[in-house]
Amino acid sequence: MKNEYFVITCSNGDPVVESYTKEKLLNDLEEEAWGPDIEVLDKLPLDHDMNYWGDSIVIIKGNVVTPDVVSKITKFEIE
Repeated sequence: MKNEYFVITCSNGDPVVESYTKEKLLNDLEEEAWGPDIEVLDKLPLDHDMNYWGDSIVIIKGNVVTPDVVSKITKFEIE
């Protein structure tokens, strides 16, 4: 399975998550796609409100996963 890179940004108060291949991400970083003074954070900020991240991005390497339901129990009771 090929890894993806997820870039998380916040522009004008709108959070954006985009998926990249390694090649495309490196190209966009070299092309300054997020501007010349972009800060790439080395960890998720403690403040989860992206409006306070400033001109920074977070890059996460991985894959999207979907959990499988192992068991589901529904129980109803009425008087």
